[in-house]
Amino acid sequence: MKLKLVIVTLLALLWSTLSSSEVFYKAVQGDKTLWIMGTVHAAKGDGFALSEQAQQALTQSEVIWMEVAPEKLQNAQAAFMAHAMRSQGTLEENVDSETWQAFTQVAQQYGIPEQNLNPLNAWFAQIVLVATAVNHAGYVQEAGVESKIEQFADANSLPIKSLETVERQINALVQAQSDVGEQEIIEQTLTEIDQVNEVLDGIIVSWQQGDLTALGKLLNDSMPPQMAEELLYKRNREWIEKLATDNHSETAFIAVGAGHLVGDEGVLTLLEENGYSVSEVN
Repeated sequence: MKLKLVIVTLLALLWSTLSSSEVFYKAVQGDKTLWIMGTVHAAKGDGFALSEQAQQALTQSEVIWMEVAPEKLQNAQAAFMAHAMRSQGTLEENVDSETWQAFTQVAQQYGIPEQNLNPLNAWFAQIVLVATAVNHAGYVQEAGVESKIEQFADANSLPIKSLETVERQINALVQAQSDVGEQEIIEQTLTEIDQVNEVLDGIIVSWQQGDLTALGKLLNDSMPPQMAEELLYKRNREWIEKLATDNHSETAFIAVGAGHLVGDEGVLTLLEENGYSVSEVN
């Protein structure tokens, strides 16, 4: 997996940013209204302030749908670690000595000791290093869109429901890299770890401008077909099926990673195919 895709995965799955605009849409079918916000899950400083339009949409909504509801994330770390830990041997044994030495030296620069990496599968060791680099660049989850929505929901007693489980997200991560060797994963990390700021800047600028087309190209176009299917499209279809079963609310607010909204297999297109009229909220 190219490092750009690792960063995209973190922003799309695990962690939005200060913005003068919003990736925000409205979908209507008969008496049913869906407000859809595309997020990029990490931010600098105080982060994002919900616009008046978004707050009005939230107030009108009977339920908020997120990828995973906040209370379901309480045991997420334990669930990830259950999949991240090796069943046998060490990561060092599956990487040549020169590559392993270089990888651990970079990790130490970010305060990650070698003994913390050795018990991990390569895909998760890579995520640990990149996530730490993203944090060092000043991006934190607490400043993101989801946190602001959660705060609004708490203050206004709005229920938040999950579109999927933490286990489903882990499965997507694992399956997306099922055909990539551990040596290759570590080598790619070493080659591109210094590009973290550059990649983040490109993603954030597009999001700040509310440019879903440009954001889609940054987030999705470079993904190999199998990865896009596992990380995005398969989950999109599952979410649409779940939303179709919600017969209890006429108005709902949906907050998911912006990469899920774009393209022929994105959430917006799938809603149109299911009879919704979709328009951008300016």
